Amino acid sequence: MCNVEVMVEQPQCASVYEEPALINEQPPTRIDIAHLIRDPSNRPQIWEYPINQQDEIRRAYINLGPYQPLMSEYPLTASYNEQVGALVLDNAPQNAKYTSHQIQKEILHVFARNVQSSIHHEIGDARFCLIVDEARDESRREQMALVIRGQGYDGASNMRGEWNGLQALFINDCPYAYYVHCLAHQLQLALIAAAREISDVHTFFQNLIFIINIVSASCKRNDELRAFQAATIEHLVDIGEIETGKGVNQVGGLQRPEIADGVRTSNPFALLMSFDFAFILHIMKNVMGITDVLCQALQQKSQDILNAMHLVTTTKTLIQKLRDDGWETLLEEVTSFCKHQDIEVPDMDACFSNVGRSHRKTKSITVEHHYRVDIFTAIIDQQLQELNNRFNEQTIELLKLSATLDPKNNYKLFSVEDICLLVDKFYPEDFSNQEKTHLRFQLQHYELDVPNHPKLKNMSSIADLCQGLVETEKSTIYPLIDRLIRLILTLPVQ
Repeated sequence: MCNVEVMVEQPQCASVYEEPALINEQPPTRIDIAHLIRDPSNRPQIWEYPINQQDEIRRAYINLGPYQPLMSEYPLTASYNEQVGALVLDNAPQNAKYTSHQIQKEILHVFARNVQSSIHHEIGDARFCLIVDEARDESRREQMALVIRGQGYDGASNMRGEWNGLQALFINDCPYAYYVHCLAHQLQLALIAAAREISDVHTFFQNLIFIINIVSASCKRNDELRAFQAATIEHLVDIGEIETGKGVNQVGGLQRPEIADGVRTSNPFALLMSFDFAFILHIMKNVMGITDVLCQALQQKSQDILNAMHLVTTTKTLIQKLRDDGWETLLEEVTSFCKHQDIEVPDMDACFSNVGRSHRKTKSITVEHHYRVDIFTAIIDQQLQELNNRFNEQTIELLKLSATLDPKNNYKLFSVEDICLLVDKFYPEDFSNQEKTHLRFQLQHYELDVPNHPKLKNMSSIADLCQGLVETEKSTIYPLIDRLIRLILTLPVQ
């Protein structure tokens, strides 16, 4: 009986396995180009067509352009809703089919106005801010999106422009809509990008990426590099040039970056053993070393705005000092390094010849002038400009004064005079003269009351403080302070 059942079932199994062959049936040997299926969800893939016609069909689809579906082909809403189905498409009146592009745009404008009205109704007279960010598309063009929360930018030139950018449009309409750069944006990457605006620095990073890719692509080269580095460290320890200790002199690998466009495929050893490479390497080491403390502080989850602003000031001061007094020291360091590595050092008093440019259009300059002015000074000026664009004097003062309302560490930064200065200088239109007088008296009571309140003395942020004032009904006792706190909360750094 068992054998009989097996013999009976075998044809059924055979039929099951034959079905995919029927489903994957190849298209006809010759396709009519004039009747191609337009709908991307229904048409076959290019490789499913005959090989001798694939290029022809691909060109035909390109010539046809983007597929524009007809509403009659997608009666989804009508199929789900009988009331809609009775009024649209074939059932619609001849003068109300809503297939005209103009009518469809008018309907979208109606939707947009309804959304705007709903947002306006929700916000009411409350203060708000705008956070603006952008991303590059495939064509490397910046695409911008707006989110109603704060007027902060991540630094794109079309947004931070003082006169022609988006900032100017806001300032013209609302003089007290303050520009505050997004502190969460990685400053180190922005500073490197600013330095790469200089052609010599751009070439340096291209060569650096090329060298790292060359070494990282080969396990043998990587092992040789590690072995050479270990031998070098051991030799320097033996002669006493470097100290030993826990966690120092560790042999590390190279992190492989993405390959940049236009990287030159030169001899990697020759690139490393050039004075230009060593010179820019030392400059970037010094500049990035100065700015690293600020960059790390801005990346912390719990940001100390006051200390961060102090770091901005010290960073600018140190970079300016490097520009004014650091040339001789840098040149000595680079020269010593090159001699130690058997790298040829050019004569600084010789006439500089820029390969690839017409000598008739280039002024006669010395090699020292090229390295000091065209590279050293230019790099530092780019860093200072980037820092000034992100943290101008107005922004620094605004954030410092705003920090006086921070409740952390039992309100230790609280200052009546600084808070009054904040209102007078940055929010004069939000408080009348009489309210400014009352604000001072409210602050005096606030200083003795709120820090000692059991529910308010352990607050960690201004946002928590604002919520705590509402929950304890202190916002009704100190309405002017509550208004000021809400204004500060519109700054996208709290």
